[in-house]
Amino acid sequence: MKKKKISKSLPIGQTLETDDVYLPYGKGKKPKSKKRPVIIADKQRNYYGEEEYAVIPASKQKTKNTFPYNKYGIKNIRNNIEVEDDEGKPIKQNEKFKLTKNCSQLPFNEVKNIRDKVLNHSKFSSENRRKYDKFWHRNKKSRD
Repeated sequence: MKKKKISKSLPIGQTLETDDVYLPYGKGKKPKSKKRPVIIADKQRNYYGEEEYAVIPASKQKTKNTFPYNKYGIKNIRNNIEVEDDEGKPIKQNEKFKLTKNCSQLPFNEVKNIRDKVLNHSKFSSENRRKYDKFWHRNKKSRD
């Protein structure tokens, strides 16, 4: 049996840096290759002891799908939550989602407010809640 390497535990509110091509996009859309911070909104451990994250992407530009934040080096926050990468695999700290020197730590109460706004008070709230439920029930064993 092969042992998996367990990564260091990251707190909720920690930002990670990723490239846009690693975030899921709609069909027919091609993302530009740009670095962006993502905020860890929630986490859980899988069967191997690895942490999997639900992240909220940040943005530098103000668009109709963002809301302003302007703290801790983050200008705007997108109105969606992501639980899988571009390949449909769970988001983990790896070569796609890196902890760099530009990453910051947000206070838990602010992350809670951001998560509430994204899940309950945004244009995509029903889709975000569906993704979030999928995230929490991913590692549950089915009853047979």
